[in-house]
Amino acid sequence: MDKCSIFAPRKVPPPTSARRKKFYSPPLGEDLREAYKYIMEAKEPIVKLIKALLEINMPAQRQLLIDFMMGRRSRQIEEYELFDKEYFGVGETNDEDFWATIIDTAYENGLLKQMVTKKNALLPTASGKKFARKPKSFTIPDDESINETESDVPEIDSILEQAQADRPTNVHTVSQLAKQQIKLITAIDRHIALDSYAETEGLGLDEVLDELELLAEQKRHLDITYFTDEVLGDDCMNELLDYFENAKSDSMDKAMKEYGDIYKEEELRLARIVFRMNKIS
Repeated sequence: MDKCSIFAPRKVPPPTSARRKKFYSPPLGEDLREAYKYIMEAKEPIVKLIKALLEINMPAQRQLLIDFMMGRRSRQIEEYELFDKEYFGVGETNDEDFWATIIDTAYENGLLKQMVTKKNALLPTASGKKFARKPKSFTIPDDESINETESDVPEIDSILEQAQADRPTNVHTVSQLAKQQIKLITAIDRHIALDSYAETEGLGLDEVLDELELLAEQKRHLDITYFTDEVLGDDCMNELLDYFENAKSDSMDKAMKEYGDIYKEEELRLARIVFRMNKIS
């Protein structure tokens, strides 16, 4: 029995903005609808941020950019006479932490770049300019909404109920778990490769698989086939799905005895996660 694909090395995926698209298969179910209470649509503020930078028409340091978005007439704003620009103050209804998050998000997703020779001043990248011209849905974890749960644990949505049963629960633990799960759901929504997500978050792939297995146990359907198709391929996935379908149990120990000389444990776990997700109605 020959292995039909390998897990690594893998072709480096394109930038996040080039590969993300919605994938959830309707109906979402109430659990995922509840989860989206903690996710904010960032498309509009990111577009405003990029257009503001284009209007400033020079590399802008982080604080100057925040001041510009919030309509603050700081010393640098006055010095460069930026207060009469169209986008000056366009984000005044949001606070500094909000715009710091939007800047970080845009930078981390390749929409902004830093000029090392200009004290890390920011400029839009080509991808950022394209995004401003043709914006698409861009969701990020809403820390403010998540943090609101810290004062009232019983009101935390059903996305955390099973996790609270399985793990030590206190307010901080539950809040952090909410953020971690929603970050993962958002990454999958954007079709971010799971190993890339793990590296970005400072996690091992096994830890990401742990979270996916927990979500499967909670009966929350996610589609990760965009990733398994790339690292395993249809033939291998069909073979492994057929195995789990016909096996007496989906025990990983038994799967490793059957296929451990052909597939890595991570590959078998990925296939089992897809199998379990497929069983969720």
